[in-house]
Amino acid sequence: MTIYDIARMAGVSASTVSRVMNNREGISSRTRERVMEVIRNENFCASDTARSLSTQYSSTIGILVADIRNQHHIEGAYMIAQRFLPLGYCSLLLNTGYEKESMVECIRTLSTRRISGLVLIGSIFQNSEVEEALKSFVCDIPVVFQNGELDLPNLSSAVSRDDEGTADAVRFLYGKGRRTIAFVNNNDTPSNRKKMAGYRKAVSQLGLKSIIIPECEDSAEGGEKAAEKLIEAEPGVDGIIFSVDLIAAGGMRKLLSLGRRIPEDIAILGTDNSSCCTLTTPMLSSIDTRLPELSAACFDILKTEIGQKQGRKNVSFECRIVERQTT
Repeated sequence: MTIYDIARMAGVSASTVSRVMNNREGISSRTRERVMEVIRNENFCASDTARSLSTQYSSTIGILVADIRNQHHIEGAYMIAQRFLPLGYCSLLLNTGYEKESMVECIRTLSTRRISGLVLIGSIFQNSEVEEALKSFVCDIPVVFQNGELDLPNLSSAVSRDDEGTADAVRFLYGKGRRTIAFVNNNDTPSNRKKMAGYRKAVSQLGLKSIIIPECEDSAEGGEKAAEKLIEAEPGVDGIIFSVDLIAAGGMRKLLSLGRRIPEDIAILGTDNSSCCTLTTPMLSSIDTRLPELSAACFDILKTEIGQKQGRKNVSFECRIVERQTT
């Protein structure tokens, strides 16, 4: 069965059927329902392969994440994919790993699938190799970067102001009477560099000592080891900001085992305001990096730009502190 058969049975033109199936405007609700009734009754499914032969693009959105075990990134990918689903788009998620060569290969692979748009999740993709791959393989489709930026004519960005958020966290802890405030970082990414820059700026302005654990394993166990290392080096620390909630949870576990009271002795802030914040005891205060808003913005930008090529659009979101029991 083809759209011509559907058109004949619904008493409309084939172009009307096409517009209904592609959710285009300009069709009355009565006509749209008549066409959809025939489609449902006949169990009709359009061939995306056939459509891509004529349009050069499939109804597929490519989504790249470096590590699908990263809760923050996979939740962002999920939110975007779910928004595209009712519009008839299938999302193809690739787990690139952290090697730049693998990131490039995944972009090349998606380009062969004639995707309509591409989403990059996480600032780890903010590197020259990925930039060149985007130029080479997907220069003619819209790309949106969640929490990262690259200077390309077809790439838009939705970012959280991580530097300002971390600076605000330092000032927040200072307002709580904390005077030896440390920052623990999980890995070296552009986003985390912004966080450390915000931390350094704030402690400098307040006349405090800069105390940074620059990199630890991205796990609860890594947070435990980092907290132990920090206490050995700075036993008087009374406030800690962690770059992600997961390592904050591990750090809290170690601090409590060492007999430190939270928040009486040490106030703790995580970052991302993830679901694990309410699973710890005490419940974790965190810097909210606005993941739902970031994901919604990525969807809105990409949906608008698919097929229209309107150019770049960059939006940013102010972080905010969600206070619970650790501060």
